[in-house]
Amino acid sequence: MRYRYNRSFRYRLTNPPRALLNAQMDNIAIVPASMLGLKALWQTAANTLPKGGVLLCHSQQNTRQRKLVERIGETFKQQGHVVRSLSMREL
Repeated sequence: MRYRYNRSFRYRLTNPPRALLNAQMDNIAIVPASMLGLKALWQTAANTLPKGGVLLCHSQQNTRQRKLVERIGETFKQQGHVVRSLSMREL
């Protein structure tokens, strides 16, 4: 069987749109899919954070999810972000 090393890519990479290049990121919100219906609540909480802040939401009952969110929060803190972690009850 012969392998072809000189294959072309299936996708054509182009330059991103100008609006995307000029976009400024204010805050980051990481929420579980079950909280997408409550977007107005966690979005207001995220908007109260300073620029570059991170809002992490988790379920109170799911300890595995909470531990993962805590590890993500530690990583963001090491990078210099302001991190606020909330459970579903606190929203």
